[in-house]
Amino acid sequence: MKVALRGRVVTDYEVWNEGFVVLEEGFIHDVLPDELGLPADVEVRDCGEALILPGFVDLQVNGAFGIDVATTPERLPELSEALLATGTTSYLPTVISSPERLYRECLPQLSREIRSPDQRGASPLGVHLEGPFIDPAHRGAHPEASVRAPDVGLLEWLLELAPVRLLTLAPELPGAGAVMEFARNRGVVVSAGHSGIELDEAYVALDRYVASVTHLFNAMEGLHHRNPGLAGAAFAHPRVVCGLIADGFHVHPEIVALAFRMLGPDRLYFVTDSVAAAGMDGGAYPLADVEVHLEGGTPKLASGVIAGSVLTGVDAFRNILAFTDCTLPEAARMASSTPARLIGEDGRKGRLLGGYEADLTILFPDLSVAEVWKAGRLVHRAGERTA
Repeated sequence: MKVALRGRVVTDYEVWNEGFVVLEEGFIHDVLPDELGLPADVEVRDCGEALILPGFVDLQVNGAFGIDVATTPERLPELSEALLATGTTSYLPTVISSPERLYRECLPQLSREIRSPDQRGASPLGVHLEGPFIDPAHRGAHPEASVRAPDVGLLEWLLELAPVRLLTLAPELPGAGAVMEFARNRGVVVSAGHSGIELDEAYVALDRYVASVTHLFNAMEGLHHRNPGLAGAAFAHPRVVCGLIADGFHVHPEIVALAFRMLGPDRLYFVTDSVAAAGMDGGAYPLADVEVHLEGGTPKLASGVIAGSVLTGVDAFRNILAFTDCTLPEAARMASSTPARLIGEDGRKGRLLGGYEADLTILFPDLSVAEVWKAGRLVHRAGERTA
């Protein structure tokens, strides 16, 4: 049985105010600007003035709703279900630099949950290893004792423990070239981050190995007119894409707007970098091997260092629209198709096109989450759980 959702359909480049997204057997059958061409054997569900978007794809989720990916990996299904209410339908569980003990404990469990056929919430598409091969001087909230020099043998061991899709490292470190080449040959996307790399060396790394920059402007040198650094290389390079924490705190809204003008929606994507404190009241929460304190809406270490965010997918979507002059289709690309393409999910996730998986986020006109559809099924409706 085909189901057609009628509403304001947000395609790659325009909004169809009375469009239709036709779903069949877990996939998008067709996307139509009007009722012409609508199959006869279809059940139409009217979404009114709501926006119909591809589900959000978040490539940096350390945790949320009291759940930390690294210390409680067995709760990943619970996290996946909770993320639906934020509009996120696919994500990368993220593990920061950790002692080998914690990797040994958490990564196999994450692997089992990621590969489980019984998934009811947002899809965990693989692991984002943020570290441990990062610059100690730009480690941010990563514990210094867990930061490691680039080591192909260590990376090989980590890749045996879990399906890693994205690896953040500092490309300038001795031995990083061999690690990046090994990762790329194993199908892992390499992202530069937590790095003090200078422009010329950064450009070489972007040309050879690096496809992305992790949380642009954070845990790196600021953009300087005499020393552009990693941020300047990212702006200048024609291919690399950049993740950005769009909470208005990690990066000032005017700089978010600048990044959008420089990179555009096909080279900029937003992440939450959320931690277990997201969606919770103040208090102490784990982030891998460190403790995070939530006070005044900002998660920090006891030292005062910022440790992730409490941002959600729908918050980031609203913020991008508020901070920049982007259109709804451009915001949707930054939320969905650009991150999906980075990790090789183009053709499957992140767009409203025939043949793509039917993962949809539907927003009320005020940009709050109305419904979420996963694999062609209604799995979340505002105020209630349907899955």
